[in-house]
Amino acid sequence: MRLDGTLNDYPLSDLFQLIFMGKRSGTLHIHSGGDEGTIVFGDNLVRYGKTKTLAGLQAVRQILGWHSGKFVFDTDESVEFGEGAEINLPIQQFILGVSREIDECEDLMARIGGPDRKLILVSVVPRDEPVTLSAIQWQIAVHIGDAPTLSQLQSRVAISEPDLLKAIIDLRDRRLLEFG
Repeated sequence: MRLDGTLNDYPLSDLFQLIFMGKRSGTLHIHSGGDEGTIVFGDNLVRYGKTKTLAGLQAVRQILGWHSGKFVFDTDESVEFGEGAEINLPIQQFILGVSREIDECEDLMARIGGPDRKLILVSVVPRDEPVTLSAIQWQIAVHIGDAPTLSQLQSRVAISEPDLLKAIIDLRDRRLLEFG
C-alpha cells in the first residue's frame, strides 16, 4: 500500500496516528524545504529516523517540526537501518512525548519573542558574584557575536531546540542576556 500527499493536507501528527491506529508498518519519506527525512514504522514502533544531517530520535523530532512539504508512506518498502538512527519507541508514547515537547518549545519561543529576536550579551555582570555557565550556555555565549538572532544561533549550534530555548531563558532571567 502506498499513501502520498502534502503536509498541508495531512499533518505529520495525523499520519502518525493513522499509522498507529491502522497498525501499519512501512517507510515514510518526507521532503520539506530542501531537506528530506525518512521514518520507519514496524510493530507499532517508531523504528528508525534520518534526515540529511540528523539520525535517530533527533531526526524524527526535527521532521515533526516540518509543516510543509510532500510525503510518501509505503508499506512495501524496507530500509536498511543506518548506524545511530535506530529508535524502537512505541508510536503512541512517541506522539505524546513529542507533543509535550512541541508545546513547551512554543511556550519558550513566545517568552523569547520569536526566532528573529536579537540576543545580546550584557557587557557588565549584574552582581559581584562569579558567573557560572553550563556547556550549552557557553556555546550560546560564544556564538552570539556571529549569530545575533535566535534563528541564526540555532543554525550554528548543535543543541536541541528545547535545551537551547531553556538556556536562553535562564541567561535572560539571570540578567546575563537581553533581547533586542
